[in-house]
Amino acid sequence: MVRDLLHRAAFENKGETQVRVMAQRQDAIGREAVAWLEEQKALREAEAAKLRDAREEETLQLARQANDIAERSAASAEKSMKAARISIAIAVVSALIAGASLILT
Repeated sequence: MVRDLLHRAAFENKGETQVRVMAQRQDAIGREAVAWLEEQKALREAEAAKLRDAREEETLQLARQANDIAERSAASAEKSMKAARISIAIAVVSALIAGASLILT
């Protein structure tokens, strides 16, 4: 929450280190300095939250992509297994035919 501070421009020009010293004062300037420092902290926390949310969204996107790849890989493996079973069946039939032809000759 941004407050209407009389000394905001001065605080922003001085920077946080000097404003922390000013915040030790017991007068109106000290109270405004404390308020300004709290605002700066809140702004940093809000920015950190945005960055964290962006990282989480990126992680979710990567997880979705990984799931899509895994699904395609599983489907491909299933097709390969089916082809292998057909090949085994053909090999067994070929062996039976070859054995039968040896017996008959």
